[in-house]
Amino acid sequence: MTTGPERCNDCGQDVFRCYLLDHGRLKIDLDLEPVVGGDYIYWNPTYGNGQHWLAAYRPTKVSPPLNMPKPDTKQWDGKQAANERPWFVQHVCGLTAAQIVQERRHRKGA
Repeated sequence: MTTGPERCNDCGQDVFRCYLLDHGRLKIDLDLEPVVGGDYIYWNPTYGNGQHWLAAYRPTKVSPPLNMPKPDTKQWDGKQAANERPWFVQHVCGLTAAQIVQERRHRKGA
């Protein structure tokens, strides 16, 4: 694997091929564009050529920014912050990342 995006074999869209952490050798393709409502984070653990990208489910809550004043950290809602932050989604041929999240919301509302 390379350190850059690869083409989806089916539709030709650029994706990042990753191994999902804690799932053995399960490979997933992630869209390049992060969107609010996404599910995954990914990274290259060695930053070298020919290395495998790793992915994990996004955290349910995030820590406050390091530069946040102490009094403000008491009111920090890490779960809300995580839900408002853009994350990556698993690639679906023919759909953008935003369309994938929109379809998911539509199915939950139906």
